[in-house]
Amino acid sequence: MKRVRFPIVVKRGSSAVKIYRDRKPEATYYRVAYRLAGKRHRLNFRDLSVARSEAEAKAAQLSQGHLDAALLHPNDRLEYGRAKHAVKDLGLPLDAVAIEYAQARDLLDGVALIDAARFYARHHGKNLNRKNVALAVDDMIAAKERKGVSEVYLADLRYRLGVFKESFQCDVNQIAPDDVAAFFLHLRLSPRSHNNFALVLRTFFRFAQKHGWLSKEVDLLERVERRSEKRAPVKIFTPSELAKILGNASPLTAPCLALGAFGGLRSAEILRLEWSDMERHPGFIEVGAHKAKTATRRIVPVADNLAEWLAIAPRSQERVWPYSNGHFIREIGRATRQSGLRWKCNGLRHSFISYRLAEIQDVNRVALEAGNSPQMIFRHYRELATPEQARKWFSIAPQTAPNVVPINVGRGKR
Repeated sequence: MKRVRFPIVVKRGSSAVKIYRDRKPEATYYRVAYRLAGKRHRLNFRDLSVARSEAEAKAAQLSQGHLDAALLHPNDRLEYGRAKHAVKDLGLPLDAVAIEYAQARDLLDGVALIDAARFYARHHGKNLNRKNVALAVDDMIAAKERKGVSEVYLADLRYRLGVFKESFQCDVNQIAPDDVAAFFLHLRLSPRSHNNFALVLRTFFRFAQKHGWLSKEVDLLERVERRSEKRAPVKIFTPSELAKILGNASPLTAPCLALGAFGGLRSAEILRLEWSDMERHPGFIEVGAHKAKTATRRIVPVADNLAEWLAIAPRSQERVWPYSNGHFIREIGRATRQSGLRWKCNGLRHSFISYRLAEIQDVNRVALEAGNSPQMIFRHYRELATPEQARKWFSIAPQTAPNVVPINVGRGKR
């Protein structure tokens, strides 16, 4: 047998590890010795083959620059092995992964990286396409136009979504629920406007999800709660109050007020109304779906006194009211002030429904004429007026000179 000479030197490249033999009375030990970072390190083994294997491993680590690995505690080695296994499919060095993780945690200010990753996945799913908010809004409005929705609805979309896209000049999938909640907080809307705004945005977000611009797993309105709408008590004009207002209104304004008082038309519907809408069905006014608030066509009977007001109305243009909404409001305000009264919000329409219900005692018929639901009519307008008051209301007619011949607009039976 060849005699083994000590110390045994194990070399790998420029690195060397030595094995010494230490004979003691109780046993013989083999000491593996090497220098690392200027310090001498020693490991003792009873078996020479085990000492030789450890020496070869240390020499290999030293030659490859794995200085820290050579110093690892057994528990640290276990952690190191698990970490290496976890990142093996990433194709990245373990230290690069650790550095990136530390930087991400620092940016997240303590938020768990996995929570941030889940949030990102919800908003930036694999199959999402980038789409700017302004372009998405334009696409939705164009789609609604092709579908043939009413001009009233389109105007509402343009207004509310116009405000939204001015506030969010980014891609749709970059918006977070907190951003939308802050947007509503900044608007400071009334409860009803708040709920209407939320409804429009929900429609827009669903449109974006359908087209793959927003993840279907995210609800951008999750932090926006529906607000309770406390409906103000219905206030109506008395027949004497309306007579004063009509008496102080201009020849162009008075017939428009009569359309609200005796036909139940909303202000927005009056402003869109054309004379041709009264000619297609003699005795009735056709409120087209594109002009109605509810986007539903309806036919309104022309009461006898309303026919008289329309007969004396100037007809210089196609529209019944040829000027702006602002001018209409100013004219109503002027007539009300000259009458010594205060205007009541939606007072003409509320009055029509109340007096019409008192006159015919038919909730369903009034609902059809006014474009409301029977439940709404019954809940808010029942028992606000008496039949006698209704008779006076629908008897208010213009004071015409003897030589004025009324224009026949057709009178529907009431």
